[in-house]
Amino acid sequence: MSTATPSNIDLAALIISLGVLIVASLSDLKTREVSNRFWIIYAPVAAVLFTGRILFAPDTAVILLVSAAATIVVAFLLFQFGAMGGADSKALMCIALALPVAPAFLSPLWQAPLVFYPFPIAILVNSFLLSISMMFILLGKNVLSRSSAGKGLFQGFEKESILRKALVLLTSYKTSFNVLQSSTHLYPAEQVAVVDSRPVRQLHLVSSVDEEREKLVAGLQGFKDQGLFSDGVWVTPGLPHIVFMTASLVVTVVIGDLLMWLFFRAVGVS
Repeated sequence: MSTATPSNIDLAALIISLGVLIVASLSDLKTREVSNRFWIIYAPVAAVLFTGRILFAPDTAVILLVSAAATIVVAFLLFQFGAMGGADSKALMCIALALPVAPAFLSPLWQAPLVFYPFPIAILVNSFLLSISMMFILLGKNVLSRSSAGKGLFQGFEKESILRKALVLLTSYKTSFNVLQSSTHLYPAEQVAVVDSRPVRQLHLVSSVDEEREKLVAGLQGFKDQGLFSDGVWVTPGLPHIVFMTASLVVTVVIGDLLMWLFFRAVGVS
């Protein structure tokens, strides 16, 4: 007699998903690349788990299919519009098959008062919220740097607008030029223009990790040799989103959908 049950499938799906995402996150942190081998292994296993759910609980087939299909479409569109990387999109598609609904054997601390809300979409939303939280970490880092340095962080950027400075404080930090050169996940958050034969530093908000990092760094190298960055250079970390997706899976299972919780708290629904 088969021991497979929806609960066993939930447990297997959660363990496998966490295992793959953790290993993929470590790879992303180390090399900023995630091999397709992860998804070549994860996707078929997720598909088998998805099929098992329908076979052992056919009455939930509609919910499972809608959840998986909606998530896969969202993942594809986010990738097409450049809002997600290829690895992140593939990871979300695999999650859509492995965990189209929340594990039944675990109850999050808060659940949205909705009849149906795709569990993978909640993971996606939480991952974006967790990535946004990095802004406050960078802001704290900059405030501490300003306090310890005892001088302005924006010396040489006096003509920059307050808005651009505020955005840089939330997305970037200062480090040495040597660290920028040796760290492939760091992108220059400033550029240099020559005005009246004088180099003028300008803030450069990194819009995408697809920008040519090596070209940007090379463009600053000559000015570094002139001592222009003796006080450091502003850099933006290219943070791997799959790390936030991994953390989000845990957060969503334990706590629930953070954005929905904030929304319902705002409208007075507990």
